[in-house]
Amino acid sequence: MSGVEEELLEEISGFLHGYLKAGKVRINSFISKINANISNLEQLLTIRFLLKADTIEFVKELPQLLKQFKTTTAIKNDTNIGEVRGQIDWSQTTKERLAINYKDKTIFSTNESSRSYNIPENLVLKELLGLLYNVLYKDAYIKGFEKKEWFSIWQDLKGNVSYSVKKNIYLQRVDDRNVSERVIQKTLNHRNKLYSKAAKLLLSYRNLINGKYNAEDIKKILQETFIAPENVDVLFELYWIIQLIKKNTEESQLYLMDGSQNMVASWGKDTFLYRLYHDSNGSNGINFRISASEIAESNNPYLRNKYKSFTTLNTLINEFFSRKSTNYIWSGRPDFLLEVYDKNTNQLLKLIIGEVKNTSRTDYAITGLEELLDYIHFVRNQKGEYLLKSLVSVRGILCVGDVTFLDGSSELVNIVKRGNNKALEI
Repeated sequence: MSGVEEELLEEISGFLHGYLKAGKVRINSFISKINANISNLEQLLTIRFLLKADTIEFVKELPQLLKQFKTTTAIKNDTNIGEVRGQIDWSQTTKERLAINYKDKTIFSTNESSRSYNIPENLVLKELLGLLYNVLYKDAYIKGFEKKEWFSIWQDLKGNVSYSVKKNIYLQRVDDRNVSERVIQKTLNHRNKLYSKAAKLLLSYRNLINGKYNAEDIKKILQETFIAPENVDVLFELYWIIQLIKKNTEESQLYLMDGSQNMVASWGKDTFLYRLYHDSNGSNGINFRISASEIAESNNPYLRNKYKSFTTLNTLINEFFSRKSTNYIWSGRPDFLLEVYDKNTNQLLKLIIGEVKNTSRTDYAITGLEELLDYIHFVRNQKGEYLLKSLVSVRGILCVGDVTFLDGSSELVNIVKRGNNKALEI
């Protein structure tokens, strides 16, 4: 990463721990303060547990470590009459005959050895491998990240877990039990690395999931398993989104940026509720699409020809490329979107649309301004009513790199760059 990108990360990393899209896992040494008010924290911590170096190292070494699997042998003493089961204990046999009938030569005391698999350390190991198997193979949320680059290491490693759980004949003889914390603590000091490492990981996972951590614990695991966006433009977009949060509230609720939904944060202030989205069309009440049917009957020569061009395009796309046609003559998705609602009525009051251009070129910034104005003029509610000049206040923010621009005045749009972000106050 360039120096500028590192600076951007340093400024916003305290808010980026919920980022789970395309990126690379790295050590983040500059996290100083984090916003731990994040939804689905248990899911996030499960992912971070998998990305921990200790977890990855243990599963990598698992095939070798399992060669150190231990069992105990228990000796069971029985008295038999008329048959011999096991090794005869002659001293005990003499005692039994004297006690029962000293003339009966068919009385024997025998010792029979049996192997025990359910020793405490094996129960710890079995529970850890069971939870890893369930997370990697049965958790639908975790499986959704299988194709992410930052998760790719588990595509190679999870087979070690599956083989151990399903194929290792010794582990299969160990009962599935929830072991006590006392047993785990005792196993932490086991001389066998297979068991001491398993106990350390199991205790770590339990503490995370059961909320037994403090701010420093969370900070440490987030530092060790930070996922940095690999796309510079995405990083620049997230930078401005975080600046918007920081400029307007100190009490935001953060959401996982995992691709399942694109809300980044929400917060309340006075009688208003704020919902912030990234790379999104926003909530169900917002629409950034224009149907071709809207201009089909127009008498305007330009729009009439535009409709003909659109319908011809759809026909040719199908003929040449076997692609389905679309009904929309225009559609868009802003880089960020802030919806402001009345807390009591849940009525949309204000819409802030953001377009981000990571550029120092004026021409590209102008392209961003053009796109932003399209969003402003074409955004509608679900009834199909345009929001501009309705009861909903609509305005835009264009965020750029090192572009020179004048202090112009517009009711529709503000332009901001680093160091000049007063317009982010809503």
